[in-house]
Amino acid sequence: MPFEISSTYAWLGLAIALALVEISTVSLVSIWFVIGSLFAFGTSFITDSLVVQMVVFIAVSGVALAFTRPLVKKHIHKNTVPTNADMLIGKTGVVTQPISADNKGRVTVDGQSWLARCDTPLAPGDHVIVDKISGVTLYVSPATVKNS
Repeated sequence: MPFEISSTYAWLGLAIALALVEISTVSLVSIWFVIGSLFAFGTSFITDSLVVQMVVFIAVSGVALAFTRPLVKKHIHKNTVPTNADMLIGKTGVVTQPISADNKGRVTVDGQSWLARCDTPLAPGDHVIVDKISGVTLYVSPATVKNS
């Protein structure tokens, strides 16, 4: 008689494997499926029907995801520290090191030097407008400066 694994052990093995995946990651990626597989594991003691066990797994995982994901997202983003860097968006700066589509350069905005990217090549002395900030890099576009 060949070795046969029952669905009870399969659900328990899946729960353990998914829990290990969850432990090894920084963000929540599989906790909902751990919960679903534990419920399917419990269901395997009530019925031998794999279809019923799968329905329980999918339903419980879906419900757990639907109810907990919004709460988890709130708490994950809770530790975000706002900075004043966003105040640079829309401001004018001056290129201090050349910028090309392939290479970052540097710009000075409000007396501070920043790494900058732009799809348009820019030379030192060119004026730019800050479009957005990602990490420590400004994304800029050429600015037209009126001479007075």
